Amino acid sequence: MKLISIFATCLAVAGTACAYNATGPVTYLGSQSKLLSGGATAQGLVYTSGTTPSFNGSIVEGGIKNQTAQIIKNIEVVLEEAGTSLANILKCTVFLADIEDYAAMNEVYQKMLPYPKPARTALQVAKLPGDFLVEIEAIAAIPYY
Repeated sequence: MKLISIFATCLAVAGTACAYNATGPVTYLGSQSKLLSGGATAQGLVYTSGTTPSFNGSIVEGGIKNQTAQIIKNIEVVLEEAGTSLANILKCTVFLADIEDYAAMNEVYQKMLPYPKPARTALQVAKLPGDFLVEIEAIAAIPYY
């Protein structure tokens, strides 16, 4: 029984070491404060945090179109810090306070994101954690040169 316990412990330690080496380093991006991060990179991918329509610490005014445009600009800054761009976004998730804003959000999204458009999910949420109409998160590839 003791041999089985030792063997199980060795397997657990080896599995943890292999998992750590497989993921490589994680880099946190776009830190805005001790509580917020713009995203993280690992294994050639960038994962942005849910990005809000803020500029200089304030939520932009002017409705869903202005807020969507500001979010995409904010995502672009995080992606550039990671060594990539909007052109390398693979997937976006769009959280809308009101699904009726989908068409207006989509108009800006279509103009600002290059072709081919990334995969996307858009959904209405019960409440966003701030006084804003939309939040977007993205996953992008970091190109190899």
